[in-house]
Amino acid sequence: MKETIEDISADIELQYGKRNMDGNIAYVLRLLEARMKDGVLDDNIPVPSQEAAAKTILLLLDRPELSWETICRENRVRNVMEYLFIRAHNHYDEVHDFVSGLLRSYVKGISPQIILTFMNVWKYAVCQNRPTRFVDEILYPEYADRIIDTLRFLLDGEVGRGAALVMVCARDEGLVRNIAHAIVSTEFKHISKTAYNNYLHERFTDKEKNRTIGTLRTKIGYTKYGDGRITFTDRQLSRKGLFFKLWRGIKSFSS
Repeated sequence: MKETIEDISADIELQYGKRNMDGNIAYVLRLLEARMKDGVLDDNIPVPSQEAAAKTILLLLDRPELSWETICRENRVRNVMEYLFIRAHNHYDEVHDFVSGLLRSYVKGISPQIILTFMNVWKYAVCQNRPTRFVDEILYPEYADRIIDTLRFLLDGEVGRGAALVMVCARDEGLVRNIAHAIVSTEFKHISKTAYNNYLHERFTDKEKNRTIGTLRTKIGYTKYGDGRITFTDRQLSRKGLFFKLWRGIKSFSS
C-alpha cells in the first residue's frame, strides 16, 4: 500500500521532531503566559540595547533552524523578543521608533536591508488587524487564510441561497463550526440576513453540494478521508496563517 502525505509527514515528525514554527508559537504563548498577572498583561519591558536587537534579528533571519526557545536562553535575546512582540502591542510607536533607529545607526554585522526585511515581518505580526468572529469558528486556524480566500471566491455575488449552500458545505466538510449569519457576516458583510437564513436549513441536492465541495477541496488544497480526517496537501504556512494560529492560541490561553 502506498504511503499517504499524512503517513510521510508523521514519519518525518517521528524522526526529526515537530516543525520549528509549531514550537516557536508555543514558546511565544509561554512568554505571554508568564507575563499575565490577574488577567492583565505586564508589558513593562525595558528597552534593549541596539547590539542585542541586532543579534536577535540576525538569529531570526539567518538561523531559522534554531528554535526561538533556544536563542532566548540568552537573557538579552529573550528581552528583545519580549520587547518586539509583547510590548509593541500596546506601545507600537515606541517600539517602531526603536527598530527604525537601527536603520539610522551603524550596527556592526547588520545591514539596513536586513533591518528592512525584518521590519516587514515585524509590522505584519504586531499590526495585523484582529481576526473576525468567523475566523474563530475555523477549525484549522493555520490554514484560515486559504479557507477564507476560497469561501470569498465561492461567495462572490451570493447573498442568499448560494451563500447558504457554500457555508453548509464548509461546515459539513469540517472546516468551520458555527455558520449562523451573525457569525458569518463579520467576515462576509454582503450576505443578506433574511435571504441567507431562509435557505440555511434547505436540503440541497447532492449534485449542488458535490460541486461546491469539489471546489473547496481543490482551491484550499486538502483531502478528506472516510473517517473524517483532513490532510492539507501543502503544509507550508503563510505569514497570515501563522498569525491566525498564534491568535487562536493566545485567545484560548487567555479566555
